[in-house]
Amino acid sequence: MNTTDHPEVVLPPTVLPTRHGDLALPCFLPDATRATVRAIDSTDLRTVGIDGIVVNTFHLMRTPGTRLVKLAGGIHRFMGWDGPVVSDSGGFQVYSLIRQNPAAGVIRPHEVIFKEPTTGEKVVLSPDRCIQAQLQLGSDVLFCLDDCTDAGDLDTEQVLSVERTIRWASRCKQTFDKLVIPRAARRSAPLPDKEKETPVRPLLFAVVQGGGSATLRAECARALAQIGFDGFGYGGWPLTPEGALRTDMLSAVAEALPPGTPLHALGIGRPDHVVRAHALGYTIFDCTLPTRDARHGRLYRYRPGFPATRPRPDDDFFDTHYILDQKHANDFGPIDEGCDCPTCSRYSRAYLRHLFKVEDASAWRLATLHNLRFYARLLNALRIPHAA
Repeated sequence: MNTTDHPEVVLPPTVLPTRHGDLALPCFLPDATRATVRAIDSTDLRTVGIDGIVVNTFHLMRTPGTRLVKLAGGIHRFMGWDGPVVSDSGGFQVYSLIRQNPAAGVIRPHEVIFKEPTTGEKVVLSPDRCIQAQLQLGSDVLFCLDDCTDAGDLDTEQVLSVERTIRWASRCKQTFDKLVIPRAARRSAPLPDKEKETPVRPLLFAVVQGGGSATLRAECARALAQIGFDGFGYGGWPLTPEGALRTDMLSAVAEALPPGTPLHALGIGRPDHVVRAHALGYTIFDCTLPTRDARHGRLYRYRPGFPATRPRPDDDFFDTHYILDQKHANDFGPIDEGCDCPTCSRYSRAYLRHLFKVEDASAWRLATLHNLRFYARLLNALRIPHAA
């Protein structure tokens, strides 16, 4: 048989091994931006089936400082979390704080300088400092510093962004290899059986930029793949002005990267967007959406038949409740009859609405537990093979 006529299909990985346990893929990582998922604690995360979290390097550099976190024993001990921790580099803050407000700082060829709005103190974020800070945190997955743009920015700015992103990623890789690889090599001696499968070093992911140009996206992806990383993230704002997912850009990135590479859809978190991105090959997701929605009383519920059946991109598989609506005032049923979260197992919509009305702190916690359990169930469902 001529094997070239039947090329081998390389499927996305089903597990991402880290020093603090395996992440079953696909997975959703709640944003613990400042070393906390708002309104809940690390025990709550485990209770609702969350296996990993994302923290933000830039924000932790500002408060409390990555050196303090290292002094505390690393991010895991600092926040009482024993699962995998992914650290975002702060590249998105280049976009959100400086590109949208030039008075907040300046982007230079080899670094970014932020100016604290209240004190005027400067925060310097360079590729070297970015990696050093994440190693101080003790993250399991580190992200290279990237230059994030809006898809609507001028082509000339997109080209510069891609050049910076590739250059910064290369420098991040050099710094990472210098600081991490020798340390890992010293542990290359035979290990006890229970340790043989545990990675001896953190993983390093790069971020693909290119705005709304499929050509630039593919160019950036191929250049980063040539440098060599453990995985890749889709960078930049992932939605159109109308709120639709940029599936064409997501596809361009996935198709340009080596098959079977872990792909992180950074900031993509609406349930239907997660399903669409997963169909394109993305297996790691993070977003503030479910926890922010919970604090505003916006709660997710599956439609009949889901999530026992794996959702497809065009399925209408969920809807939402706004818990403060009057219709919930006398509703003594759970948010979702099929949900096994602590909130649905114990409390009614009427009671949760009451907690929001009286502004009791427990309202945020109970709503957040439910929404995160919804996501854990969704990602579990996406691991179900499609029926033939």
